[in-house]
Amino acid sequence: MGAEQRVEWEAEVRSLYHDGMVRVVVTPTWAKLIDFETTLPSAVEELARQRAERQRA
Repeated sequence: MGAEQRVEWEAEVRSLYHDGMVRVVVTPTWAKLIDFETTLPSAVEELARQRAERQRA
């Protein structure tokens, strides 16, 4: 969607909600990509390790 289309779309959506809608813009200070196909989050790795230990006991 181009800038002009976005402006038109926003105006159309605003007309549906009148004054009850606002636009919220969030600018992140950092971002992290978690690739679940190659890397598990450390919390999931820990849970898997604990389960394996319980199954061996």
